[in-house]
Amino acid sequence: MTLAEKDKLDEVLEYFHLKSSELKMTASETVEDEIKVLQDVIKFAQRKLEESTGEVKEKIQQVIDFSEEKIEELQLKTSLGSDEAKEVVASIADQMEELIDELRKSDVMKRVGDVAKSVGDLLGTLGKKVGKSASELSRVIALRTDLSRLNSKRRELVTQIGEMVHKRLSETGSLVLTEELLKLSKEVEKLDMEIKAKKEELKRVGKEEDLSEEQINTIIKEADQG
Repeated sequence: MTLAEKDKLDEVLEYFHLKSSELKMTASETVEDEIKVLQDVIKFAQRKLEESTGEVKEKIQQVIDFSEEKIEELQLKTSLGSDEAKEVVASIADQMEELIDELRKSDVMKRVGDVAKSVGDLLGTLGKKVGKSASELSRVIALRTDLSRLNSKRRELVTQIGEMVHKRLSETGSLVLTEELLKLSKEVEKLDMEIKAKKEELKRVGKEEDLSEEQINTIIKEADQG
């Protein structure tokens, strides 16, 4: 699974988790809102599906299949009373979380999943505090995902540079600044600029979404650690 492929699955699972949180917040008597939440999941996942291959494509398809199945289930329960509808929706939200855990079986995806779940819980909580749903915070979510991806790429490049330096020193006892090292170093510098710009954009959008400075900084910190 390449980094680019992992990013696509990460985005889908993070969005899926946020929507499960939204389900728990918006249980209605007609379950129409809940059906729309799952339809949003399908639309988002289908876009990522078209860009994916192999194992990632299979996992994203599982998210789509699950959502379609639960939409059919909800459509059969539109006549339920409010309390019964809430129980059904809560059960579906729990099943969504179980599916997320199942799709994060490898150690790498488990690490990414922990970050996504943490941020998802954070944004779900923030949504309640500022009176917004997860979908209304979609710009913040998208920027946080972008920032996490950029940070991940930077860590990979820095690790690659470190391995090259170590290999060179262990083999020759000296370090020569090769064209390859210079190229990687410039790529890190470029990523540093992109990361700085993305953080500024996230701060600006966060303020537009009525998030506090502390809340915005927490989101940025999570992305830096991801």
